[in-house]
Amino acid sequence: SLEEMMESMMKEFEKMGQKGDADDVIGGMMKQLLSKELMYEPIKQVTERFPRWLAETKDHLSEEDYNRYGHQYQYFQRIVSVYENEPNNFPRLMELLQDVQEYGQPPADIIKELAPELEFDEDGMPKMDMGGDSGLPLFGNEQCHVM
Repeated sequence: SLEEMMESMMKEFEKMGQKGDADDVIGGMMKQLLSKELMYEPIKQVTERFPRWLAETKDHLSEEDYNRYGHQYQYFQRIVSVYENEPNNFPRLMELLQDVQEYGQPPADIIKELAPELEFDEDGMPKMDMGGDSGLPLFGNEQCHVM
C-alpha cells in the first residue's frame, strides 16, 4: 500500500539522517575538495610567488599588513608541505586551511598573475558575478574552426 511505502521511505530517511552518515557524506565531499589533484598546484603556485611579492611590496605595506602576509606565506608553505609529504592527512589540511583564513585573502596581485581574467572588489575578493552580461562568456560567440 501507499502508506507502507511512505513509512518505509521515512525509515530510510531516518537512517540516512543519523549523524554518522551525514558526517561520512560531508567528509567525503571535503576529501574531494581538498584532494591534492585539485588544490596542490594552485596553492604551490601562490606559495612560489610569495617571497618575490613580499620583497617587492614591503615598502608599500604597513608593518601590520607585511606581518599578516608573512604569516599567510608560512601557512601556505605548511600546506604545500602536507600535500607533498602526507596528502591524505585531511584533518591537518583542514586545520591549516582554517588557520590561514585568519590572515585574509592572498595578495590580489599574486592571484591576478595566476588568473588574469579574475576581477576583484575593493576588499580584494574575487568577483563572482556570473550574471547574463558578466563579460565572461561561458561559451564563446566565435565559431570553432578545425584546421
